[in-house]
Amino acid sequence: MATRNWTRAPVEQTCAVRRVVLAVVHTVASGRRVLDALSVIESEPEVQVVFTSPPDAVGSGVEEFLDKEAALTIPWRDAADGRFDLVVAASSRAVGDLGGGPVLLLPDVAPRGAFPDVPGYDGLGGIMQALRRPCGTAHPLSVVALAHREQHRLLCDLCPGASRHTVVAGDMGFDRLVASLPHRTHYRTALGAGAAGRVVLVSSGRGPQSLFGRSPELLDRLVTELPGHLVVCHLHPDVWDVHGHRQILSWTSAVRRAGLVMIPPDVDWRIPLVAADLVIGDHGPVTTYAAAVGKPVALALPTPLVTTAIPVLNPSQPLRDQIDELAPPVTAQAAIDRVTSMPHRAATVLRTTYSRAMRLPDLGAPPVCRPVPVDRFITSWSV
Repeated sequence: MATRNWTRAPVEQTCAVRRVVLAVVHTVASGRRVLDALSVIESEPEVQVVFTSPPDAVGSGVEEFLDKEAALTIPWRDAADGRFDLVVAASSRAVGDLGGGPVLLLPDVAPRGAFPDVPGYDGLGGIMQALRRPCGTAHPLSVVALAHREQHRLLCDLCPGASRHTVVAGDMGFDRLVASLPHRTHYRTALGAGAAGRVVLVSSGRGPQSLFGRSPELLDRLVTELPGHLVVCHLHPDVWDVHGHRQILSWTSAVRRAGLVMIPPDVDWRIPLVAADLVIGDHGPVTTYAAAVGKPVALALPTPLVTTAIPVLNPSQPLRDQIDELAPPVTAQAAIDRVTSMPHRAATVLRTTYSRAMRLPDLGAPPVCRPVPVDRFITSWSV
């Protein structure tokens, strides 16, 4: 099948496209998950991937994100009118408005046995909405790819008919993180770290309970109290979308002048994580990912959402002493178990899922989980 309006110009195809995949990008963060999932199929010579975003996409970063990724995009109205061999999305919001085709939904990663529910559209109700029919009667080729067996159990307990529409695929985000670990030196160069000096990654999730929301002064203290260290800050892309790039840069202008490196929101989070010598985080998923790959990790503030044995910084004590005492976690496997029950298997399962959903023939060689590439990196800002 090929849908109309998926090329920029009314010219004939050069390559023999037999399957067209529509990738729906709601936010920069969800777009990253979609790209991870597409990485195991988009190199197939007969598969064409086109991208779109709903008109109510959060913030202003999606267009720039897709432009940086050199994605072929089509307007939402054309996506809604067309039919596709598969629709891939990391959020259920507005997917039911699309014209047709089976859906591969990639819910956000959450602790095992849980589903994210960001403003009411990515929880269990959103999953069933994406399947577009009452529980158990969804399109026979629609699939929800879950990271954990406990999520599968919970979904099937609440909705037994959903079992034939779900697959435990593992977490492609974690698997690509592991595949990227050998490229640490390259990533450090991209950060401007060079061969010497420790890199301290400060990672903040979104929302008022996040590190950046509750303890922004920690950035100033780290830069001041850790001379000789390169302190870099990664904010969840939604923080940039909600508040705007200019505002975030204004709030951090003084500490950036003192030496803090802000990670631009369109830079893959795995680049600073792999480059880091240690990580200070909050309830965001990067904290758990850091522990899962054996990075020394500390929490900036207590949070019940991170249950692995991660120490919490004491703000009344010097930070240097606490950071020097950090060691790789002894519970890395527990952190892995929180995000995926099928580590290193996501590429294989997703490729098989694509093949079945689009009725593709045997795809031959097993998929390769590719490391995150570095094309360019920005370490300075104009504000």
